[in-house]
Amino acid sequence: MAKGERPKDSRRLSRKKTKQKIFFDEVCRMTKLVPKNKLTTYGAIARAMGVDNYSRHVGFALGKVKASDGVPWWRVINSSGRISFRPKDRVGEGTRAKPFTSLQSIKLAGEGHTFTEAGAIVGWTKKLHDFNR
Repeated sequence: MAKGERPKDSRRLSRKKTKQKIFFDEVCRMTKLVPKNKLTTYGAIARAMGVDNYSRHVGFALGKVKASDGVPWWRVINSSGRISFRPKDRVGEGTRAKPFTSLQSIKLAGEGHTFTEAGAIVGWTKKLHDFNR
């Protein structure tokens, strides 16, 4: 390859990264719309973005959010009203008798949310943010 020449697929790779960055930024923007004491699901964000079947992608994007991004990622839960644990979200040591807790559950409790014995957020369906308003 001559000096200054780019590999053939570099345009495709940079375009793909650009699409990923656009998707990530849109997930962050949508998540920032969820007010305190409200919740949303990965699927609701995907639907609001017009990509109905991309809830897992929303989850992957939120998994990359840094504290410095100012994104309230903890307000996004799964379609069962529960937290989807992320490895770096665990707080403390867990045992079979007393499972570990998560930063997300601590932040949600700080906003007044409570949890059932099974781990679902009490009344979560009534606390969902409506992106159409």
